[in-house]
Amino acid sequence: MTRDQAVLIIRSITIAYPNFEMSQEKLVFWLNHLMTMPFGAIQQNLNAYIRTSSFPPTISQIAVQEKAQNDFLKQLDERRRLLNAE
Repeated sequence: MTRDQAVLIIRSITIAYPNFEMSQEKLVFWLNHLMTMPFGAIQQNLNAYIRTSSFPPTISQIAVQEKAQNDFLKQLDERRRLLNAE
């Protein structure tokens, strides 16, 4: 996500939760974390969170954990190919 998109997420939180205080230090911290995640998925998570909670979210409550790539099948195919070539 871009910096502008991360700022949009933070603005959404401050609008939805007027008691959400944002210092300069907290802003930098949130930006650093948000910018490592995909905007669309975070926005969806935040919108779902806003509908169900009256308290501001933490980063982990709206975070998107990308699944680790599973290369097992690719490696298996490669081994089979190598074995068949011998």
